[in-house]
Amino acid sequence: MADKYSMISFVPSMVIVAAMVVGSFVAFHYLKKAIAKDAAAATQRVK
Repeated sequence: MADKYSMISFVPSMVIVAAMVVGSFVAFHYLKKAIAKDAAAATQRVK
């Protein structure tokens, strides 16, 4: 069983990892929308 001192180190690390994973998904979603918007704008310019 883990003692409280190892949990003091482990829990914040897991929170940071979870925040990075969530942030990555948000960033990918935003980038996907931005790329689609740029592609649509480029298509409009070509026509």
